[in-house]
Amino acid sequence: MQVIQMNESMRAVADICDVIKKKVSRADVLEAAKKRSRPEKLWQLWADTGLLSIGLPEQYGGSGGHMSEVVLAHDLLHSAGLFLPLTIPNYMSRFPLLKHGTEEQKRKYLPPTATGETFFAFAITEPDSGTNTFKIRTFAKRQANGDYLLNGQKIYITGWDEAGHALVVARTSPRDPDNRTSGLSLFIVDTKSKGISTTLMDIAVYMPDRNFIVNFDDVVIPAENILGEEGRGVEALFDCLNPERLLAGGMNVGLAEYMLNRGVEYAKVRAPFDVPIGAYQSIAHPLAIAKTRIDAARLMLYSAAEKYDRGEKIGLQANMIKWLTSDALTAAANIAANIHGGMFADLTTDLIPIYLQAKMSEIAPINNNIILSAIAQQGLGLPKSY
Repeated sequence: MQVIQMNESMRAVADICDVIKKKVSRADVLEAAKKRSRPEKLWQLWADTGLLSIGLPEQYGGSGGHMSEVVLAHDLLHSAGLFLPLTIPNYMSRFPLLKHGTEEQKRKYLPPTATGETFFAFAITEPDSGTNTFKIRTFAKRQANGDYLLNGQKIYITGWDEAGHALVVARTSPRDPDNRTSGLSLFIVDTKSKGISTTLMDIAVYMPDRNFIVNFDDVVIPAENILGEEGRGVEALFDCLNPERLLAGGMNVGLAEYMLNRGVEYAKVRAPFDVPIGAYQSIAHPLAIAKTRIDAARLMLYSAAEKYDRGEKIGLQANMIKWLTSDALTAAANIAANIHGGMFADLTTDLIPIYLQAKMSEIAPINNNIILSAIAQQGLGLPKSY
Protein backbone atom coordinates (compact mmCIF):
# COMPACT_ATOMS: atom_id res chain seq x y z
CA MET A 1 0.00 0.00 0.00
CA GLN A 2 3.06 2.27 -0.01
CA VAL A 3 2.16 3.42 -3.53
CA ILE A 4 -0.71 5.60 -2.31
CA GLN A 5 -0.77 8.57 0.04
CA MET A 6 -3.32 8.28 2.85
CA ASN A 7 -5.04 11.23 4.47
CA GLU A 8 -6.18 11.16 8.09
CA SER A 9 -9.57 9.60 7.29
CA MET A 10 -7.97 6.87 5.20
CA ARG A 11 -5.51 6.08 7.98
CA ALA A 12 -8.45 5.70 10.36
CA VAL A 13 -10.04 3.22 7.93
CA ALA A 14 -6.73 1.34 7.68
CA ASP A 15 -6.64 1.07 11.48
CA ILE A 16 -10.18 -0.35 11.50
CA CYS A 17 -9.19 -2.89 8.87
CA ASP A 18 -6.20 -3.94 10.98
CA VAL A 19 -8.55 -4.62 13.88
CA ILE A 20 -10.89 -6.68 11.69
CA LYS A 21 -8.02 -8.74 10.28
CA LYS A 22 -7.08 -9.73 13.84
CA LYS A 23 -10.62 -10.88 14.62
CA VAL A 24 -11.54 -12.87 11.53
CA SER A 25 -9.40 -15.05 9.30
CA ARG A 26 -9.33 -16.25 5.72
CA ALA A 27 -10.21 -19.70 7.10
CA ASP A 28 -13.44 -18.28 8.59
CA VAL A 29 -14.45 -16.80 5.24
CA LEU A 30 -13.54 -19.97 3.33
CA GLU A 31 -15.62 -22.09 5.68
CA ALA A 32 -18.65 -19.87 5.06
CA ALA A 33 -17.96 -19.86 1.32
CA LYS A 34 -17.98 -23.68 1.22
CA LYS A 35 -21.48 -23.53 2.69
CA ARG A 36 -22.49 -20.75 0.26
CA SER A 37 -23.35 -18.59 3.22
CA ARG A 38 -22.45 -15.12 4.38
CA PRO A 39 -19.54 -15.00 6.87
CA GLU A 40 -21.60 -13.48 9.66
CA LYS A 41 -18.68 -12.49 11.85
CA LEU A 42 -17.00 -10.56 9.03
CA TRP A 43 -20.27 -8.90 7.95
CA GLN A 44 -20.98 -7.87 11.54
CA LEU A 45 -17.49 -6.40 11.87
CA TRP A 46 -18.06 -4.31 8.75
CA ALA A 47 -21.17 -3.01 10.51
CA ASP A 48 -19.91 -2.71 14.10
CA THR A 49 -16.71 -0.88 13.19
CA GLY A 50 -18.60 1.64 11.07
CA LEU A 51 -17.21 0.61 7.69
CA LEU A 52 -20.71 0.11 6.28
CA SER A 53 -21.64 3.64 7.30
CA ILE A 54 -18.79 5.30 5.37
CA GLY A 55 -19.82 7.33 2.36
CA LEU A 56 -23.33 7.91 3.68
CA PRO A 57 -24.22 11.38 5.03
CA GLU A 58 -24.93 11.63 8.74
CA GLN A 59 -28.54 12.76 8.21
CA TYR A 60 -29.23 9.34 6.68
CA GLY A 61 -27.55 7.30 9.38
CA GLY A 62 -24.04 7.29 7.98
CA SER A 63 -20.72 8.62 9.21
CA GLY A 64 -19.86 10.72 6.15
CA GLY A 65 -16.65 10.07 4.31
CA HIS A 66 -15.77 9.45 0.71
CA MET A 67 -15.38 6.86 -2.02
CA SER A 68 -11.62 6.73 -1.43
CA GLU A 69 -12.18 5.36 2.06
CA VAL A 70 -14.73 2.79 0.90
CA VAL A 71 -12.36 1.60 -1.83
CA LEU A 72 -9.56 1.40 0.73
CA ALA A 73 -11.63 -0.82 3.02
CA HIS A 74 -12.32 -3.24 0.16
CA ASP A 75 -8.66 -3.21 -0.85
CA LEU A 76 -7.20 -3.83 2.60
CA LEU A 77 -9.62 -6.51 3.76
CA HIS A 78 -9.50 -8.44 0.50
CA SER A 79 -5.69 -8.34 0.62
CA ALA A 80 -6.10 -10.58 3.68
CA GLY A 81 -8.38 -12.91 1.71
CA LEU A 82 -11.49 -11.64 3.51
CA PHE A 83 -13.68 -11.99 0.44
CA LEU A 84 -17.08 -10.32 0.87
CA PRO A 85 -18.60 -9.20 -2.46
CA LEU A 86 -22.00 -8.59 -0.82
CA THR A 87 -20.80 -5.16 0.28
CA ILE A 88 -20.57 -3.93 -3.33
CA PRO A 89 -24.29 -3.91 -4.28
CA ASN A 90 -25.06 -2.37 -0.90
CA TYR A 91 -22.72 0.57 -1.47
CA MET A 92 -23.40 1.04 -5.18
CA SER A 93 -27.17 1.19 -4.66
CA ARG A 94 -26.80 4.14 -2.31
CA PHE A 95 -25.34 6.51 -4.88
CA PRO A 96 -28.40 6.79 -7.15
CA LEU A 97 -30.62 6.98 -4.07
CA LEU A 98 -28.60 9.88 -2.73
CA LYS A 99 -28.61 11.72 -6.04
CA HIS A 100 -32.04 10.89 -7.48
CA GLY A 101 -34.14 9.71 -4.53
CA THR A 102 -36.85 11.69 -2.79
CA GLU A 103 -36.23 12.79 0.76
CA GLU A 104 -38.72 10.19 1.93
CA GLN A 105 -36.89 7.43 0.03
CA LYS A 106 -33.55 8.45 1.47
CA ARG A 107 -34.79 8.50 5.05
CA LYS A 108 -36.60 5.19 4.68
CA TYR A 109 -34.10 3.06 2.80
CA LEU A 110 -30.61 4.38 3.51
CA PRO A 111 -30.14 4.16 7.34
CA PRO A 112 -30.51 0.35 7.57
CA THR A 113 -27.72 -0.08 4.99
CA ALA A 114 -25.28 1.64 7.35
CA THR A 115 -25.92 -0.67 10.30
CA GLY A 116 -25.91 -4.03 8.53
CA GLU A 117 -29.56 -4.49 9.48
CA THR A 118 -30.32 -4.97 5.81
CA PHE A 119 -28.72 -4.29 2.46
CA PHE A 120 -29.56 -3.72 -1.18
CA ALA A 121 -29.22 -6.17 -4.03
CA PHE A 122 -28.87 -4.88 -7.58
CA ALA A 123 -30.78 -6.47 -10.46
CA ILE A 124 -29.85 -5.57 -14.02
CA THR A 125 -28.52 -8.62 -15.91
CA GLU A 126 -30.86 -10.74 -18.04
CA PRO A 127 -30.22 -14.03 -19.88
CA ASP A 128 -30.84 -12.71 -23.40
CA SER A 129 -29.41 -9.20 -23.16
CA GLY A 130 -26.15 -9.88 -21.30
CA THR A 131 -23.91 -6.84 -21.58
CA ASN A 132 -26.45 -4.95 -23.71
CA THR A 133 -28.54 -3.46 -20.91
CA PHE A 134 -30.61 -1.47 -23.39
CA LYS A 135 -32.00 -4.76 -24.70
CA ILE A 136 -33.53 -5.89 -21.42
CA ARG A 137 -37.11 -7.20 -21.50
CA THR A 138 -38.18 -6.89 -17.87
CA PHE A 139 -41.08 -4.46 -18.05
CA ALA A 140 -42.86 -2.30 -15.47
CA LYS A 141 -46.28 -1.25 -16.74
CA ARG A 142 -47.92 1.71 -15.08
CA GLN A 143 -51.43 1.07 -13.77
CA ALA A 144 -54.38 3.43 -13.53
CA ASN A 145 -53.67 4.06 -9.82
CA GLY A 146 -50.05 5.04 -10.52
CA ASP A 147 -48.50 1.78 -9.29
CA TYR A 148 -46.43 -0.44 -11.60
CA LEU A 149 -46.81 -4.10 -12.51
CA LEU A 150 -43.40 -5.74 -12.96
CA ASN A 151 -42.80 -8.80 -15.13
CA GLY A 152 -39.57 -10.36 -16.34
CA GLN A 153 -36.45 -12.20 -15.24
CA LYS A 154 -33.02 -11.31 -13.91
CA ILE A 155 -29.96 -13.55 -13.56
CA TYR A 156 -26.73 -13.58 -11.51
CA ILE A 157 -28.34 -11.53 -8.74
CA THR A 158 -26.05 -11.59 -5.73
CA GLY A 159 -27.52 -11.95 -2.26
CA TRP A 160 -31.17 -11.65 -3.23
CA ASP A 161 -32.16 -14.12 -0.52
CA GLU A 162 -30.72 -11.94 2.25
CA ALA A 163 -31.28 -8.45 0.85
CA GLY A 164 -34.22 -6.46 2.14
CA HIS A 165 -34.62 -4.44 -1.05
CA ALA A 166 -33.18 -4.33 -4.54
CA LEU A 167 -32.68 -1.75 -7.21
CA VAL A 168 -34.27 -3.29 -10.29
CA VAL A 169 -33.70 -1.96 -13.80
CA ALA A 170 -36.77 -2.33 -16.02
CA ARG A 171 -38.31 -0.91 -19.15
CA THR A 172 -41.28 1.41 -18.77
CA SER A 173 -41.73 1.89 -22.52
CA PRO A 174 -40.83 -0.29 -25.52
CA ARG A 175 -37.32 -0.22 -26.89
CA ASP A 176 -36.71 2.58 -29.39
CA PRO A 177 -33.99 1.61 -31.93
CA ASP A 178 -33.32 5.29 -32.60
CA ASN A 179 -32.92 6.21 -28.92
CA ARG A 180 -31.68 3.18 -27.05
CA THR A 181 -31.20 5.01 -23.74
CA SER A 182 -34.86 5.98 -23.45
CA GLY A 183 -37.50 4.00 -21.62
CA LEU A 184 -35.36 2.58 -18.80
CA SER A 185 -36.34 3.15 -15.18
CA LEU A 186 -35.02 2.15 -11.76
CA PHE A 187 -37.27 0.80 -9.04
CA ILE A 188 -36.87 0.06 -5.34
CA VAL A 189 -38.33 -3.42 -4.93
CA ASP A 190 -39.04 -5.29 -1.70
CA THR A 191 -37.37 -8.67 -2.25
CA LYS A 192 -40.21 -10.44 -0.40
CA SER A 193 -42.94 -9.00 -2.62
CA LYS A 194 -45.72 -11.28 -3.83
CA GLY A 195 -45.03 -12.59 -7.32
CA ILE A 196 -41.27 -12.96 -6.91
CA SER A 197 -39.72 -16.41 -7.22
CA THR A 198 -36.05 -17.36 -7.21
CA THR A 199 -33.81 -20.21 -8.33
CA LEU A 200 -30.44 -20.69 -6.69
CA MET A 201 -27.62 -20.81 -9.24
CA ASP A 202 -24.96 -23.48 -8.87
CA ILE A 203 -21.89 -21.27 -9.28
CA ALA A 204 -18.66 -23.29 -9.38
CA VAL A 205 -16.74 -20.91 -7.14
CA TYR A 206 -16.50 -20.93 -3.36
CA MET A 207 -18.14 -17.59 -2.63
CA PRO A 208 -19.46 -16.23 0.67
CA ASP A 209 -22.81 -15.38 -0.90
CA ARG A 210 -25.27 -16.87 -3.34
CA ASN A 211 -26.47 -15.91 -6.81
CA PHE A 212 -30.02 -16.26 -8.06
CA ILE A 213 -32.26 -16.25 -11.08
CA VAL A 214 -35.12 -13.95 -10.07
CA ASN A 215 -38.54 -14.07 -11.73
CA PHE A 216 -41.10 -11.27 -11.50
CA ASP A 217 -44.72 -12.25 -12.18
CA ASP A 218 -47.15 -9.34 -11.82
CA VAL A 219 -45.17 -7.86 -8.93
CA VAL A 220 -46.82 -4.68 -7.70
CA ILE A 221 -44.43 -1.77 -7.21
CA PRO A 222 -45.91 1.24 -5.42
CA ALA A 223 -45.73 4.45 -7.43
CA GLU A 224 -43.50 6.05 -4.80
CA ASN A 225 -40.86 3.34 -5.36
CA ILE A 226 -39.68 4.59 -8.73
CA LEU A 227 -36.24 6.16 -8.44
CA GLY A 228 -36.01 9.40 -10.37
CA GLU A 229 -38.04 10.16 -13.47
CA GLU A 230 -39.83 7.43 -15.39
CA GLY A 231 -38.09 6.46 -18.61
CA ARG A 232 -34.97 8.46 -17.83
CA GLY A 233 -33.17 6.02 -15.59
CA VAL A 234 -29.92 5.85 -17.56
CA GLU A 235 -28.27 8.65 -15.60
CA ALA A 236 -29.23 7.03 -12.29
CA LEU A 237 -28.07 3.68 -13.65
CA PHE A 238 -24.57 4.96 -14.35
CA ASP A 239 -24.54 6.51 -10.90
CA CYS A 240 -24.55 2.84 -9.85
CA LEU A 241 -22.23 1.36 -12.44
CA ASN A 242 -19.27 3.74 -12.26
CA PRO A 243 -18.98 3.36 -8.46
CA GLU A 244 -19.35 -0.37 -8.94
CA ARG A 245 -16.23 -0.36 -11.15
CA LEU A 246 -14.28 1.38 -8.36
CA LEU A 247 -15.55 -0.91 -5.62
CA ALA A 248 -14.86 -4.03 -7.69
CA GLY A 249 -11.44 -2.54 -8.45
CA GLY A 250 -10.69 -2.28 -4.74
CA MET A 251 -11.72 -5.89 -4.24
CA ASN A 252 -9.65 -7.02 -7.25
CA VAL A 253 -6.39 -5.34 -6.25
CA GLY A 254 -6.84 -6.60 -2.70
CA LEU A 255 -7.31 -10.19 -3.87
CA ALA A 256 -4.38 -9.74 -6.28
CA GLU A 257 -2.20 -8.67 -3.38
CA TYR A 258 -3.33 -11.72 -1.42
CA MET A 259 -2.48 -14.11 -4.26
CA LEU A 260 0.84 -12.39 -4.93
CA ASN A 261 1.81 -12.75 -1.26
CA ARG A 262 0.84 -16.42 -1.30
CA GLY A 263 3.10 -16.96 -4.31
CA VAL A 264 6.01 -15.01 -2.82
CA GLU A 265 5.82 -16.84 0.50
CA TYR A 266 5.94 -20.24 -1.17
CA ALA A 267 8.70 -19.20 -3.59
CA LYS A 268 10.91 -18.31 -0.63
CA VAL A 269 10.68 -21.73 1.03
CA ARG A 270 10.08 -24.23 -1.77
CA ALA A 271 13.49 -25.65 -2.70
CA PRO A 272 13.35 -29.05 -4.45
CA PHE A 273 16.88 -28.49 -5.78
CA ASP A 274 18.18 -26.93 -2.54
CA VAL A 275 17.75 -23.36 -3.83
CA PRO A 276 14.47 -21.50 -3.18
CA ILE A 277 12.56 -21.40 -6.45
CA GLY A 278 12.13 -17.64 -6.02
CA ALA A 279 15.72 -17.34 -7.19
CA TYR A 280 14.77 -18.63 -10.65
CA GLN A 281 13.95 -15.91 -13.17
CA SER A 282 11.04 -18.03 -14.49
CA ILE A 283 9.46 -17.50 -11.06
CA ALA A 284 10.85 -14.11 -10.05
CA HIS A 285 9.98 -12.27 -13.25
CA PRO A 286 6.27 -13.16 -13.34
CA LEU A 287 6.05 -12.19 -9.67
CA ALA A 288 7.73 -8.87 -10.46
CA ILE A 289 5.33 -8.30 -13.35
CA ALA A 290 2.34 -9.08 -11.13
CA LYS A 291 3.63 -6.67 -8.49
CA THR A 292 4.03 -3.93 -11.10
CA ARG A 293 0.54 -4.52 -12.48
CA ILE A 294 -1.00 -4.38 -9.02
CA ASP A 295 0.72 -1.14 -8.07
CA ALA A 296 -0.14 0.50 -11.40
CA ALA A 297 -3.79 -0.54 -11.12
CA ARG A 298 -3.91 0.67 -7.53
CA LEU A 299 -2.53 4.08 -8.46
CA MET A 300 -5.17 4.60 -11.15
CA LEU A 301 -7.88 3.28 -8.83
CA TYR A 302 -7.22 5.78 -6.06
CA SER A 303 -6.69 8.61 -8.52
CA ALA A 304 -10.16 7.96 -9.95
CA ALA A 305 -11.67 7.63 -6.47
CA GLU A 306 -10.29 11.06 -5.59
CA LYS A 307 -11.76 12.50 -8.80
CA TYR A 308 -15.10 10.94 -7.92
CA ASP A 309 -14.92 12.51 -4.46
CA ARG A 310 -14.40 15.90 -6.11
CA GLY A 311 -17.50 15.39 -8.22
CA GLU A 312 -15.63 14.93 -11.50
CA LYS A 313 -16.67 12.50 -14.25
CA ILE A 314 -14.84 9.18 -14.19
CA GLY A 315 -16.54 7.09 -16.88
CA LEU A 316 -13.44 6.39 -18.96
CA GLN A 317 -11.21 5.86 -15.93
CA ALA A 318 -13.79 3.56 -14.33
CA ASN A 319 -13.63 1.31 -17.39
CA MET A 320 -9.84 1.34 -17.42
CA ILE A 321 -9.81 0.45 -13.72
CA LYS A 322 -12.13 -2.47 -14.25
CA TRP A 323 -9.78 -3.87 -16.93
CA LEU A 324 -6.54 -3.05 -15.11
CA THR A 325 -7.55 -4.50 -11.75
CA SER A 326 -8.95 -7.72 -13.22
CA ASP A 327 -5.77 -8.07 -15.30
CA ALA A 328 -3.65 -7.60 -12.18
CA LEU A 329 -5.68 -10.20 -10.29
CA THR A 330 -5.36 -12.70 -13.14
CA ALA A 331 -1.59 -12.17 -13.35
CA ALA A 332 -1.17 -12.72 -9.61
CA ALA A 333 -3.48 -15.74 -9.55
CA ASN A 334 -1.71 -17.39 -12.48
CA ILE A 335 1.78 -17.11 -11.01
CA ALA A 336 0.60 -18.19 -7.55
CA ALA A 337 -0.94 -21.29 -9.14
CA ASN A 338 2.19 -22.09 -11.16
CA ILE A 339 4.46 -21.67 -8.15
CA HIS A 340 2.45 -24.15 -6.09
CA GLY A 341 2.58 -26.78 -8.82
CA GLY A 342 0.50 -29.85 -8.01
CA MET A 343 -0.43 -28.47 -4.60
CA PHE A 344 -2.48 -25.81 -6.39
CA ALA A 345 -5.09 -28.50 -7.14
CA ASP A 346 -5.40 -29.46 -3.47
CA LEU A 347 -8.35 -27.57 -2.01
CA THR A 348 -6.61 -27.37 1.36
CA THR A 349 -4.06 -25.06 -0.26
CA ASP A 350 -6.95 -22.60 -0.76
CA LEU A 351 -5.84 -21.11 -4.06
CA ILE A 352 -8.50 -22.39 -6.46
CA PRO A 353 -11.36 -20.27 -5.05
CA ILE A 354 -9.59 -16.97 -5.74
CA TYR A 355 -8.04 -18.32 -8.95
CA LEU A 356 -11.57 -18.90 -10.23
CA GLN A 357 -12.63 -15.50 -8.93
CA ALA A 358 -9.83 -13.99 -11.02
CA LYS A 359 -11.44 -15.46 -14.13
CA MET A 360 -14.83 -14.19 -12.94
CA SER A 361 -13.33 -10.71 -12.53
CA GLU A 362 -12.61 -10.65 -16.27
CA ILE A 363 -16.29 -11.35 -16.98
CA ALA A 364 -18.19 -9.54 -14.24
CA PRO A 365 -19.59 -7.07 -13.47
CA ILE A 366 -19.00 -6.51 -17.20
CA ASN A 367 -16.76 -8.48 -19.55
CA ASN A 368 -13.37 -7.11 -20.48
CA ASN A 369 -13.96 -7.26 -24.24
CA ILE A 370 -16.76 -4.71 -24.09
CA ILE A 371 -14.67 -2.67 -21.63
CA LEU A 372 -11.81 -2.47 -24.16
CA SER A 373 -14.25 -1.52 -26.91
CA ALA A 374 -15.58 1.29 -24.71
CA ILE A 375 -12.05 2.52 -23.96
CA ALA A 376 -11.20 2.48 -27.67
CA GLN A 377 -14.27 4.55 -28.45
CA GLN A 378 -14.22 6.96 -25.50
CA GLY A 379 -10.49 7.32 -25.09
CA LEU A 380 -9.23 7.04 -28.67
CA GLY A 381 -12.18 8.23 -30.71
CA LEU A 382 -12.40 4.98 -32.68
CA PRO A 383 -15.70 3.97 -34.28
CA LYS A 384 -18.23 2.35 -31.99
CA SER A 385 -18.40 -1.41 -32.36
CA TYR A 386 -21.17 -2.34 -29.94
